[in-house]
Amino acid sequence: MERPWFEDLVHLALISRFQGTTLIEIFDVDAETQELAAVSEIPQSNFIAQKGLIIKEEYDNNGVNYREGIYRDYYLQMGGDWDLGMLNQLAMIVLAKKLGLGSWMSYVDKYGIPPIFAITDRMDTGRRDELFEMLSNFRQNMFAVLQGNEKIEVPRISETNPHNVFLSLIDDVCNKEISKRVLGGTASTDEQAYVGSAEVQERVAQDRYEADKLLFKYIFNTKIRQRLVKISPLYKDFDKCTLEWNNQETLSINGYIDAVQKLSNSYEFDFEEIRQRTGLPIVGTKELLQAYKPPVEAIAPTHPSLKKKDKTAGAGLTFAQPNAQTELPFAATWDAATEQLVEQIWNGTLQAADLNRDLVLKYYSGLNKAAKNGWGKGYYDSNLTRSFRENLLKFSGAKSYVLIEKMIAGKEMFADKEAFANQAKKMINLHNETYQTVEERFAANAASSAVVFQQFQQDADLYPNLIFRTMGDGDVRPEHAANEGVIKPIGQWTQIPPLDYNCRCKLEQTNEKPNDRDITVKNETVANNAAMTGQVFIKKHSYFRAVPKTDKRAVFGNAELMKKYMPYNNAKKIGDKTVFISDFADLKDLQDNIKAAELLAKELNKDVYIRYHIIPGNVKGEKNPELGIETPNKLYDLKTYRPVVEGKNVPVKNFVKNSLCTLQKQGASGVLDFSGYNGNKANLKSEISKSLSENIRSRVNVKNIIVAFDAKAYKISRKQILANDFSNFME
Repeated sequence: MERPWFEDLVHLALISRFQGTTLIEIFDVDAETQELAAVSEIPQSNFIAQKGLIIKEEYDNNGVNYREGIYRDYYLQMGGDWDLGMLNQLAMIVLAKKLGLGSWMSYVDKYGIPPIFAITDRMDTGRRDELFEMLSNFRQNMFAVLQGNEKIEVPRISETNPHNVFLSLIDDVCNKEISKRVLGGTASTDEQAYVGSAEVQERVAQDRYEADKLLFKYIFNTKIRQRLVKISPLYKDFDKCTLEWNNQETLSINGYIDAVQKLSNSYEFDFEEIRQRTGLPIVGTKELLQAYKPPVEAIAPTHPSLKKKDKTAGAGLTFAQPNAQTELPFAATWDAATEQLVEQIWNGTLQAADLNRDLVLKYYSGLNKAAKNGWGKGYYDSNLTRSFRENLLKFSGAKSYVLIEKMIAGKEMFADKEAFANQAKKMINLHNETYQTVEERFAANAASSAVVFQQFQQDADLYPNLIFRTMGDGDVRPEHAANEGVIKPIGQWTQIPPLDYNCRCKLEQTNEKPNDRDITVKNETVANNAAMTGQVFIKKHSYFRAVPKTDKRAVFGNAELMKKYMPYNNAKKIGDKTVFISDFADLKDLQDNIKAAELLAKELNKDVYIRYHIIPGNVKGEKNPELGIETPNKLYDLKTYRPVVEGKNVPVKNFVKNSLCTLQKQGASGVLDFSGYNGNKANLKSEISKSLSENIRSRVNVKNIIVAFDAKAYKISRKQILANDFSNFME
């Protein structure tokens, strides 16, 4: 894309804002390189936007259709069929300015030196001729020789200052009106502008610039990218990529040095690049004593002095559950969370297995976002990616455990709290930034490889085998270079790129025959095929292995409870209400839950939340009501009636009774879904009313019941049931 055609494409896409409907031809491909050679504009006289036709002569009514058929991928229309652009708005102003300039030049030509009158009392022709010649040369000579009572007068032509009239037209009206429309403000080119005004204009211009970038990004990603993929195989990878502008600012030398100084505790820098960018004669580095500096995989075993105790799942988690959101509930600032964590560890009030909410959620948030970016569209719609999220949550819990454990062990090395806090913050920053960056990059790579591998599986009838490819440059690791050209059937690829952190290798489809070679894997703790295992980070990973058997239940149980704070990234509008779906909703009953939630949102006119699901084996005694109505914390459990289960008929009264018992255990109200009931509505009402009255009177304490039947939702309260008031029920 670093080619002249790309610059021309940006120009043509943006110029359409000014000139209106613009037709861009993306056609000229170099036969040898398969690169796009040029893009060009079809003159407005040679296409009819309203018909979608390219015409040869401007008077033609018939031509070639550029919206349908074989040419649709080679042409891109910018703007609407009747779009006249910003120049249409400016036309009157520009014409006024042009006429004003013309009038002023005519005025200067006529009145640059105003009319001159010679007054004399002599009547002879000779003197008049002398005065006439004198005035004719007055512009050059600028003097006159007069006699007797003769004099020269310059009359006052108008009381109005023509200069101010001109400036008012040109500057106050035309220039400012043009500037408003093009730049979004006035006075941006005024040399006498105040500093504050100039800063405002700079921000306005930057806003326009960013708006242009956003417009072209949208156009490229939604229209141009797909065309490039179709017109040349060179751009096939664009199908899996999107355009993003690089908004990174260029630092000054002082700013660059300051950034290196601040980040040097956590990151390593290329000293040769620092020398080149700053001009400083760097000859070496000093060795600094650090209490903690392991590589990513060098995780030590659990500290033996940690006192073990029987931890119940959920220890230390006393935070309120947030409402539906797309951001995780971190502490007000990360520095404040770090201070709190250091304080708890120094005072001995936090054990590693208790975990720390902010640590776990910060790790998970970054990893999940990276996996989502690597996967692309449909990340929250796939069963496989749901498995990814379960894995990333456990990984985040294990990572939090490892960090807290090491901080507890390291506390013994320090005599005072301040020294411990300083070193602990470096350790936290190392995990939160340096390690996290590497792990997020791996998660994105693994998710991307998984979605591509699924595509390979779909094409297995055409390309049954995959071949291993490296980038082929000097940065390829020797163990990865050894795998170049390995060909195996799709089903045998149990380990696929990324084979290690920052791995750039890939697989390609092929119908070549498999060879006898097998791949070489150096880092068995991360090498995996996430598309097969459903895991981004496998159990061999050092974080998982660092959790001892005695702490596994507490660690992963507490990590499981973090689902209470997870966002609802999936949402569906039902009228003016919304059905929110948790990132950790139960997949087993998800379709039933969505169907019921949509009905409830419509009938009750309330937002409905399909809540998170705690895996029963991970946390003892945790309840899982599926729905929240109005807020996630107004709990309702969905019970779906099925007339026949395992070949046996299920009476309505038995279903209601069993459902009420379950609701009592869960401490939730209930939604009884009878959409599968095929009998008479009156009989159903009678059976439900009788069963509700009998069971709630006797032993069941349930607040509200909602019955869904025949695309309707009927709400009945405990008070009504106790009063045997079913008069408006199911009416």
